[in-house]
Amino acid sequence: MSESGWRAGISRRPPAANDSVLESSSVSSLTFVVGSAVGVFSGELAQAVDATLRAHFPSIQHDGRDPYQSEPVEAIGWRQLQERVMRTLERAPQLTTIDAYQAVYVPVASDGVAHLPIANVADPLQVGSLPALLEELRRFAAGAALPTDDVELMQLALRYLEEDFDKDLDVQTYIQLLLSAKQAAARNESLWVVL
Repeated sequence: MSESGWRAGISRRPPAANDSVLESSSVSSLTFVVGSAVGVFSGELAQAVDATLRAHFPSIQHDGRDPYQSEPVEAIGWRQLQERVMRTLERAPQLTTIDAYQAVYVPVASDGVAHLPIANVADPLQVGSLPALLEELRRFAAGAALPTDDVELMQLALRYLEEDFDKDLDVQTYIQLLLSAKQAAARNESLWVVL
């Protein structure tokens, strides 16, 4: 297994301040995937990521269902969402300290973000807390006057798909992230940020 096992399109290093993965022309979209590492990675890398997560979070289970995958959003929307969250909330580490790069939210309560090394991969896996993420998303929604109801979120998502695909990338990212996070919580599974 090697670093090249990371999903195609992911930069092999975290973004520098002036060289963001999200602004790279080779990366244009991201999705949120609910399920196990096998639904995101392949072969030995999936096994290594899964083993590392299970070693640190033994309560994580996967029920064998097919992964849930969000609609793709423009990758720059992640950075725009982070910037808007920083302007809206005093503290939101689950949203503002995780890059859309080798990241997962696990269904375990925690305040911080862990950085777990994966064998033969240069950069650690960023691991956030799904319950803490949901709490931050709800606080952000209240401060930004955004919906949290599933029906309203889906209607807004549909509007962006049909009419304004290039507008409000932060809002589009928020919609897909919250819908996916709710799906992960309902299934008690991990939520992956996949470029």
